[in-house]
Amino acid sequence: MAYTFPALTLTVALALLAGPALAQTSPAADHAHHGTTAGTTAAATTAAPASAALTDGEITRVDARTGKLTIRHGEIIHLGMPPMTMVFALQDAAQAAQFQPGAKVRFQVVDDSGTLRITHIERAQ
Repeated sequence: MAYTFPALTLTVALALLAGPALAQTSPAADHAHHGTTAGTTAAATTAAPASAALTDGEITRVDARTGKLTIRHGEIIHLGMPPMTMVFALQDAAQAAQFQPGAKVRFQVVDDSGTLRITHIERAQ
């Protein structure tokens, strides 16, 4: 007589095997599918090229304590990210004190090991 595994045991075993692979996504990878074509890979969106254009945005919240800005932004082309509002860390956290909600800015962001980090920010003209 052959022993069969209950369906629940098989489901749990498959989930345990797939868990590590699913846990290796980053915030940028979560957004990598926005506005991209089927042939684009996540590896292509991990770093901003030196010539990446600045993205227009409006600051909606400033957290000077953590050095993070919430920005309503236009499309971030090099990350394949459509317009949305999200939180970004500043490379230089002290810069947060220079900005107020409502400020129009232009910024460059990179995927720094899963953290979307602003490497350059300036007031929009």
